Amino acid sequence: MSTMRLIIAKVDEIYFDGEANSLTVRGADGEITVLPEHMPLITTLKPCTAIVRIGEETKEFPIDGGILEVRRDGATIIL
Repeated sequence: MSTMRLIIAKVDEIYFDGEANSLTVRGADGEITVLPEHMPLITTLKPCTAIVRIGEETKEFPIDGGILEVRRDGATIIL
């Protein structure tokens, strides 16, 4: 199963920095799931729970809003 580099951070704190299989969040136009090699995009985030899947494990991060940047090699959420 392929992975992507995912970073979830504030300016002064990193919540997650590692490899993930997928990321699901609520973007400006609705729910979005980002997979490895997803097409590039930038969107604002609405309050939600970011769901990060790593193999069989699922991690959840509360999101009050922010920016999601997706690149071919990974994704970054700035809160």
